[in-house]
Amino acid sequence: MEGFNKEGLDEFLKLREKGLRSVTLLALGRRKTDEDWLFPLKKVRQPIEQFVTEIK
Repeated sequence: MEGFNKEGLDEFLKLREKGLRSVTLLALGRRKTDEDWLFPLKKVRQPIEQFVTEIK
């Protein structure tokens, strides 16, 4: 996703205090299967633990 305020997001999430910074933004959500023409196509899914790091 382009066009987001990296500095503002870092400040909002207090990332600098944790030695982190944002470099990209990923939109997540749920699809409407009845309206999604891609739904029947084969998907490749990775375990969430493989690509998500929870910041507490």
